[in-house]
Formats: sequence, structure tokens, C-alpha cells
Amino acid sequence: MASEFFDAIRDGNREQVEHFLRLDSELIHAQENGPSPILVAAYHMEPALADFLAEKTMALNIFEAAAIGRTTHLVRLLARQPDLVNAYADDGFQPLGLACFFGHAEAAEYLVRAGATVNSASKNDLHVVPLQSAAAGRHASIVKMLLKAGAQPTVRERGGFTPLHAAAEHGDVEILQMLIFAGADLQSKSDNGLLPVDIAEAGGHTQAVALLKNEITKRFRASSG
Repeated sequence: MASEFFDAIRDGNREQVEHFLRLDSELIHAQENGPSPILVAAYHMEPALADFLAEKTMALNIFEAAAIGRTTHLVRLLARQPDLVNAYADDGFQPLGLACFFGHAEAAEYLVRAGATVNSASKNDLHVVPLQSAAAGRHASIVKMLLKAGAQPTVRERGGFTPLHAAAEHGDVEILQMLIFAGADLQSKSDNGLLPVDIAEAGGHTQAVALLKNEITKRFRASSG
């Protein structure tokens, strides 16, 4: 029954999820190769279902609280066990990275104040840091907060992609400007040889292309002069 329960979560089928929980309330504590039902819902972009499942649990863990933006739970958990702020989940993610990816600005800021390491990468194949997660999720306010807290603007995740590549893929001019102002390397290539401007061009993001080309020219002139 557990596999069908998780299938229903991935499909965002709340009626089926409720049906399975009525049959076996203990399913709320089941795990699918690590992630809990709440995290599976969050990972499959079903925030309403994740919130519903959170209400069915007796207590959230640090990763669930971060992924769904429950700052009050984070405060309580870290008051009892401060070292959880930099803990790794079974799937390799940390609380700050989860809060950043899912756009929970208040939770992310609290975690940074509580001692979360802003340049710590996930312990999985993605090797992603919070800044990359925020840029990929298009959360400008979190990108700004992380840079202010000392996040390195040019970091490389799986495939050699940087936060600039992520912002360029979405044509997110606001985040591109923040990263450029913070000193991000415009010439950093992915493992397959792509610059951020190449990504922006492929996506047809004309504003992002113009910004990136202009900044490349400015930096070239500055270094030549």
C-alpha cells in the first residue's frame, strides 16, 4: 500500500492520499528511499498537499519544516538541537538549501541567522549550494539575502553550471544583475562548454543576453585598460 500512497502523493491526488491514510494512518510515517511523504509532496511541487500532510504528523523534522517554510517549527527544533541547522537529510540536502529552493524567505533568513553555512553543498549528485537553489527557483529576495550573508556568486554544481547559468536559463534579469554586481564570473563555462550568455541566447531571453554581453564587454575593456 505504501507504494500506491506515494504514487498518489506524486500525482497530487489528495482524495487518494486521504483514502490511504484512512486505511492506515501509519503511512504518514512511511519513507520512500529516504524522503518522507511531506518531502515527496514538496519535491513534486505539491505545496498544498505537503501542508495537508504536515497537519497529519505529530512533529515535523528539520528538513520537512524547512521545505514547507514552517519557521516556528525551525525555531523550536533548533532551540533543542542547534547543530541540526547544518544537518544532512538522507537524500543529501540541508535545511537551508530546501528553504531556498522552495522560496521560503523567512525560513531561509532564520536558518542563516541560526548558523547555517551558506556555501555548503548538498551531499548528492547535484552538489548544489543554497545560492544555486535560490537562483534555480527564481527567488530574488533569497538570492539577495544569501549574497549579503557571504554566498560565493560563482559556484559550480553538477555539470559545471553556476547560479548565472540558472538565472540565464530563466532570463531572470533581476537575479543576473545581483550576481553580476556580486562579482560572478561571466566567463565560467559549464562542462559542455556553455557560457551563461549561451544559455540565455538558446532560451530567447533577449534582455538577459543584452545584459550579459554588455557586462562581458565592460569587464574586457576594464581588464584591457
